[in-house]
Amino acid sequence: MLNPLDLGTTFGEGITPGKRQVRLFEMQGDHYEMGYQQGLQMGEAIQHLLANLHQVEAFQAEKPPLLPFKVFVTVAMRRAVGEMWSDLSENYPHQKKRMEGISKGADIDEAMLFLALAGELILAQINYRLGACTAVGVGAEKSAMGEPMVIKNFDYPEYFQPYYVTRLCRPVEAASTLDVTVAPLAGSHDGINEHGLCISYNYGYGTDMPNVNVPITMLVQEALENCTNTREAIDFLAAGKRSGGAILLVADASGDMVTVELSSNFSGIRDPRDGIIINTNHYKCREMTSYDIPRNAYYTNKNVRALRGIRVHESSELRYSRAEQLLSDMETISMKDLLSVFCDHGESGRGDDNTICRHGAYFATTCSVIMLPFSKRLLVTYGHPCDSVFSDFLDPFRREADEIAPEEDASGDSNDRAVS
Repeated sequence: MLNPLDLGTTFGEGITPGKRQVRLFEMQGDHYEMGYQQGLQMGEAIQHLLANLHQVEAFQAEKPPLLPFKVFVTVAMRRAVGEMWSDLSENYPHQKKRMEGISKGADIDEAMLFLALAGELILAQINYRLGACTAVGVGAEKSAMGEPMVIKNFDYPEYFQPYYVTRLCRPVEAASTLDVTVAPLAGSHDGINEHGLCISYNYGYGTDMPNVNVPITMLVQEALENCTNTREAIDFLAAGKRSGGAILLVADASGDMVTVELSSNFSGIRDPRDGIIINTNHYKCREMTSYDIPRNAYYTNKNVRALRGIRVHESSELRYSRAEQLLSDMETISMKDLLSVFCDHGESGRGDDNTICRHGAYFATTCSVIMLPFSKRLLVTYGHPCDSVFSDFLDPFRREADEIAPEEDASGDSNDRAVS
């Protein structure tokens, strides 16, 4: 068993990751310079993760039985570069430059970063599903705060928790972003930009074949850097080159909020119902359901042990129904109310693979994020929200001269506090 990585922010004993403070890493400059700074600051985590991929059961499941793991990694790395290099360079040249910077700063072969990107595509497939999340958006008219609220539980194998990163990126020719990602990645899973546009990414499982090999984390990051509001983001995301599926919750400072459902080639838009949007991991748009994995599909023996024999959409459907049940009777919703829903362990009170706060044998809620687009506020915790304290970053896009003194401001590296 792998010993826990000590990045100065992980507290625990033995093999248990323990609790992690959410540190804010800041990068600025062009995309290469931001990548270089990310590589420098996160180099230990990046090297540690990539050197220990043999610990990831889904990667082991992908490996042919008699092939040594080191040989498999070399072959997979070369294949990833061959399949993705030109697509990334052509469609997302800024993020490709960021990858070059990460490689240089972390002192690793850039091909290893392509392997990490390929993992996002391979492991999100039906046989090797890597993540499954729950997200909710609450409109301003339903919010006790008078502004939209977005919350997401990020469900992954617990192995990945020590490698999550919250970063503030100030590119020279694009919008600044405050986002949550994994140490080796140029793209992001969740974030908010200086205009108050926020995007939260849940995995979807479109069955249509892609024309390009580009993970959706790249598309999310590009949208945050280039769009100012929800309407712009809808068009940008629908037109964006991508591989795989996604269920994206998009909201802006004006209160305009939608879900954008994507497969590799198709898209659909879903509006709030009674001021609420719920996203899990199955398509709800009429035009997208035909591209989804069938409702009667089951995980086979090609998958990780904990998922074998389980219906693919079981957890997604149960988490969606539970969130709908808990939210339906609330006339107005406070942040505390919203957090209570995302700490929910079901009617039994015991968290499992089908509860919103997920405590499964393979999947667990390893990160939870709250975004307030009008306030440009991001709250993050690494771990289960049921027993964690959130770090609160309030509009860190203001330049240093305009910022409030630390003791009066909610931003900073370790300003942990209870959600109210």
